[in-house]
Amino acid sequence: MALLSFLSVALLIFGSMHLYAFSKVWVALPHSLALGLTLTLAGIVLTFSPLLVWLLEKQDWHRATFATAWVSYTWMGYLFLFVCTGLLFDLGHMLATLLDFNWHLNEAMAFRIVGLLALALLGYGSIEARQIQIEEVHITTPKLATGRISIAQISDLHLGIMRGDALLDRVIAKLREIKPDIVVATGDIVDGQGDSIAALARRFQSYTPPLGAYAVTGNHEYYAGLEDSLRFLRNAGFTVLRGESAKAGGIVLIGVDDPSAATSGQQAGLRTNKALASTTAAEFIVLLKHQPVVDGNTPFDLQLSGHIHGGQIFPFVYLTRLAYGVRPGLAELADGQKLYVSRGAGTWGPPIRLFAPPEITLITIASTDQ
Repeated sequence: MALLSFLSVALLIFGSMHLYAFSKVWVALPHSLALGLTLTLAGIVLTFSPLLVWLLEKQDWHRATFATAWVSYTWMGYLFLFVCTGLLFDLGHMLATLLDFNWHLNEAMAFRIVGLLALALLGYGSIEARQIQIEEVHITTPKLATGRISIAQISDLHLGIMRGDALLDRVIAKLREIKPDIVVATGDIVDGQGDSIAALARRFQSYTPPLGAYAVTGNHEYYAGLEDSLRFLRNAGFTVLRGESAKAGGIVLIGVDDPSAATSGQQAGLRTNKALASTTAAEFIVLLKHQPVVDGNTPFDLQLSGHIHGGQIFPFVYLTRLAYGVRPGLAELADGQKLYVSRGAGTWGPPIRLFAPPEITLITIASTDQ
């Protein structure tokens, strides 16, 4: 029932965006029956195209799914940029009218400018999505006996239909460059299944960090099929922490399932409590949790999360901030706790990022005694 409600709202919003954009086309071009029918048919097909991608994937028609996904989601990104840019022009026109300024753009000129600006932003966004940045975070603590340890956090790769070898090669190249002691994956690493995904798991094994790789589930591991996703992560060389802990390099890693996982709820909570029971207050605890929601009853020193993509496409960052109350990056919490929210390295939906570049985070935890 919840999924049906979500789909209904999503299709309503997507359909409304098409109605706005195609109304601009209708006003800008000479009216005709053919134009009206074309816009109506295109609006219906494009609105429901994400559902078509889902149906094709279920049938294991990989080539058709790949082509349809790229067309559908690239169009989705362009449409969003067109609507945002168009609304800004509408606001400018309205203010000019209220202030009795002369607005020199007619509907046809405004449509062309908005369309070209949206296309330019789409091009820039596709380039930005490929430019993975290394974000460095330095933390000192008396809980680390001596020396230092480095953790590379990867998140939200969404490997699947649209993201595969090229993205993974860039991620692995960055990991080789920064040489972390530990790699942690904070969910949504996989977003599809099939033979190509199995090959990506084997490619992951080409890089092995000295002190191990650890992962937790995200909501998309559940959507793609939890058992298959867990198999992928393990075949890729990750130790999956599901309410479990692991000690490495003088720190304790604790991983919890995403609430979307089939094992969420009381059972997962009990396992988390059991994992925490094996820790002491003197140990530095790194909590791996996909969604950036802080549980006041779960003790930790540093929580690593992802999920929100930094908004991915501006101005979505303001919506994610409203929904979760957090910003990308490092936040100081009560009692000396810290939360780091990654922008992630991949994309979901439109294969673009706008003013939210992809990242891999290098966290260095050092002893205050050194």
